[in-house]
Amino acid sequence: MSQPVLLSDYRPRAGRVFFDRADLMRILSVYSRQVSRGVWRDYAIDHRSNMAMFSIYRRSQEQPLFVITKVQLRGDRDAKYVLQSRNGQLASSRSLKDVLDVLNRQLIAVN
Repeated sequence: MSQPVLLSDYRPRAGRVFFDRADLMRILSVYSRQVSRGVWRDYAIDHRSNMAMFSIYRRSQEQPLFVITKVQLRGDRDAKYVLQSRNGQLASSRSLKDVLDVLNRQLIAVN
């Protein structure tokens, strides 16, 4: 008698994307400076199957001012970081430092 085979056991599992400790330390360093200035007051971290998002809020009831997204597309070895504001994409790079440099230059969020 033959044994049933589950195809899910043989499918490659998609890797989930997370911010690692170094990423979070860099992001929270920028975030804490703006919190101490009274500009930002809240944040949220979300995860989807191929991306992790760090959203920055002025007030928790509003839409995020900025979203830092770490995306890993199929076939890509390294993740890509994207910085978005309410008005659209501000920066994208394979290096988180490059994206955070753009965020550091954003002194005041425009309403």
